[in-house]
Amino acid sequence: MESGIMFQDTMSKWNIVTQLSGITDTMRTNILSTLRTSIETHGSSKAMEVCKNTKTWLDETYGEYWCVIVGAAGESSSYCSYFDNMFLAVEESGLKWRITVFKQAIA
Repeated sequence: MESGIMFQDTMSKWNIVTQLSGITDTMRTNILSTLRTSIETHGSSKAMEVCKNTKTWLDETYGEYWCVIVGAAGESSSYCSYFDNMFLAVEESGLKWRITVFKQAIA
């Protein structure tokens, strides 16, 4: 999938930064929906709860060992090992968040 694609709904504006082949379009849609619901439920001041809720959902839906990282867009970065090309990085333009989601590599 190409990066830089914008998805909009009533509450969120998603810019897909990176979507590797292990994240299908259906998975991406479900992940973004879960993130949006979690943001609406917990509020933008509770980024850790958004991470925890989304990670729990990913573990239950797609198997264990997912990571969810939220940081300020343009100010955060990460470098990680991920499993089976399951990596998604998005920006939520309304909150100016960068969210990285990936399945962890298991040693």
